[in-house]
Amino acid sequence: MGKLISWIALIFFVVVVPFISWYYLKLGYNYRKQILSEVRAKDSIHVSLDSLSLLRSKTTLLILNSSNKTANITDGIREQFKNVNGFQIASFDSLSSAIVLPDNYIEKTQSKYKASVLLLIDTSLKIRNAYNDNPESIRKLIEHIAVILPRQKDADIKMKQ
Repeated sequence: MGKLISWIALIFFVVVVPFISWYYLKLGYNYRKQILSEVRAKDSIHVSLDSLSLLRSKTTLLILNSSNKTANITDGIREQFKNVNGFQIASFDSLSSAIVLPDNYIEKTQSKYKASVLLLIDTSLKIRNAYNDNPESIRKLIEHIAVILPRQKDADIKMKQ
């Protein structure tokens, strides 16, 4: 009886546990792949349009049409990503949690996406997606920001000499 329990435990740890781990990792990989396909670059802002370099080298959430609802949404997003370097929220009018862009700063882009409320722009000035202010769209926005943000490199482990 003891040998049977030992064999079952061995098979469990050699076959079942690795299979469960593989399956769990595969689900996460497929989820990330799906999100990355949703945030492929749709358009870009020419470097000459960003003459003041306000958007370059930072992941930016650009507010196109601000309202009280948009201000509440962006306050929540600001709170969630407040400790992330390289993330900013920008707007064309003064909101408490946004960097104010000059009027007509990126006028072509602004007019092209006038039906949307928010734009997600990556560090290389590529527009990843446009969002409305409905809850499902905001949920997707938060997922997309988490995937688009550049990852911080961990410090290398150094040996004492």
